Amino acid sequence: MIGMILKWLSAGLLDRLLTHLEKRLDRDTETKRIAADVVKEEIQAEMQARAEARKVLIAESGHFWSGVCLDSLLHLGLRVAEVPVLREWGGAIIASLFLVDGVQSVARGMAARFTK
Repeated sequence: MIGMILKWLSAGLLDRLLTHLEKRLDRDTETKRIAADVVKEEIQAEMQARAEARKVLIAESGHFWSGVCLDSLLHLGLRVAEVPVLREWGGAIIASLFLVDGVQSVARGMAARFTK
């Protein structure tokens, strides 16, 4: 008889304890999911900002090169092509744009492969 009472009391306690632990685990999981969503949104915003910055740089480069071509063809004497700073690092900027795009494509492909 005492054994049955102890079994009945411990079963209720055990059920409450397990329910509490399940709720805590669910709460922790939800917290981590929300944190992951926030990080995902931050990364997407950063990628969007970089894409917009790349568009601006490409547009500025287009304006510069159109000025170089017009100056060269029409002999305006503006000497647009002679920008010392661009001789030093202009090519590196353009090369890095293509390199970053390539690395991003590879990273996206690998991420898609591993998340499936």
